Amino acid sequence: MSNVIFTYNQEQALSAGQSGFINESGAYIFTITEAKCMTSSGGAKSIEFSVEADDGRKANYLNVYTEKKDKTPNQFGINMINAIMGCTSVNSLTMVMKDINTHLVPELIGKRVGFVLQKTLKSKQDGSDTYNFDIRIPFIAQTNQTLQEKIDGKPAETIAKIASTLKDKDERKQGNNHQPQHSGGYPGDDQFFNQYDNI
Repeated sequence: MSNVIFTYNQEQALSAGQSGFINESGAYIFTITEAKCMTSSGGAKSIEFSVEADDGRKANYLNVYTEKKDKTPNQFGINMINAIMGCTSVNSLTMVMKDINTHLVPELIGKRVGFVLQKTLKSKQDGSDTYNFDIRIPFIAQTNQTLQEKIDGKPAETIAKIASTLKDKDERKQGNNHQPQHSGGYPGDDQFFNQYDNI
């Protein structure tokens, strides 16, 4: 008598050898695995999201900046957080200390949400290339509607339109050889936050 130890799964088979991280611009549906409050070395404040798609691919370091380094509100980021709250049916957010260095936003952890992510190509200080992702717009995971479409009772059309024309942003310094070198999928925190110190 033999015991079955594996059953063929085509979806898993096709993902063999692929990165465990999102690496292209596009519209994705995620579960928020972590939402934490961050402060850059220059003093800008953000909520940083770590997310996981149904296929197991992840995206980390998705920062939404809500306060500039001069302590004034960043209205774009505040609007984005409110849109994420609306898409996840969360009415208020709190900050809870996990440990001395980590403050979480527990109301968003475990929520499903859609994000249109735009890949931004950047140059590291050593001249090599890297990239990060920015959230362009959140949407309701269950319906693919934007918050505006849901409120207006309209069908889900906006996300498909945005995704069909979405292109990577290229902010690399001229003169690089433009061969992306990206260990672990995401830039280090210090280098990542340095770009926002001018906000």
